[in-house]
Amino acid sequence: MVRIIGTLIVIALLAAGCSKGGSSSGASGKRLFTSLADFSGMKIASETGSIFPLFIDRVIPNVEHVSYVSLADIVLALLDDRVDAISLDMHVALYLAARDSCLAVFPFVVAEDSYGFAVPKGSALGVVGNEALAHLRESGIIGELEKQWFSADESVKALPDLRHRPDFDGSAGTIRYGSHNTLIPMAYATLEGAPVGFDLDIVHRIAYELNMNVAVSDILLFGELLPALAAGEIDMAGGSMSITEERLEEVDFIGPYFEGGTTLVVKRNRVGVQRK
Repeated sequence: MVRIIGTLIVIALLAAGCSKGGSSSGASGKRLFTSLADFSGMKIASETGSIFPLFIDRVIPNVEHVSYVSLADIVLALLDDRVDAISLDMHVALYLAARDSCLAVFPFVVAEDSYGFAVPKGSALGVVGNEALAHLRESGIIGELEKQWFSADESVKALPDLRHRPDFDGSAGTIRYGSHNTLIPMAYATLEGAPVGFDLDIVHRIAYELNMNVAVSDILLFGELLPALAAGEIDMAGGSMSITEERLEEVDFIGPYFEGGTTLVVKRNRVGVQRK
């Protein structure tokens, strides 16, 4: 229930839009941003416990980092002008900008990243899963799903009802998929508590191509996903999981299914003419 309420708060804040903010109290002036260097000396908000400040400090000096406990809190801080920017994964940033025309994704990425679904090292699921994902990408389906899930139209956001394979019977088994369902629009919950999102849509399509069903386990903490995979409690793990060298030593990945990275969201009226 807490996760559902959090999603509703974010949507409500975006519905309020620019009218929510207006006070410049606490913000570091009204500088226009034309390059990443322009964020030096600015206040940038991140969710507590994220590694975004580390990435930012590698490319932007003298940033004043402000931590908030939830996505709703950092969005409100930006709308209220208590900070100059917020740091997010690219896919979440695109969703926010689609929901509210007064927000903009700054065009230069702080740190590049790619996302995949973790499977046990040497798992056959990784091989056939990547083949199925390649088919989804080459056929243009992944691109269409990005438009669907990153848009402001909530009415189109539902898991697919797949019927194009007349031979499908699920006899190849069930993928036990573990997900941290807190990150809209990638993996989150409906009002009824059902897991949905861009990630889950892709997982269902991969499983369908493999003649398999999907059983979703909502893992409470992101840090519990890979231990659950190692313990054999799930067959696949995801939820905006970055493909890193460290993780590749322990698991294989189906993916990447999305490439983005750490980015900054600002109020649109503070974006100047971009320069590198």
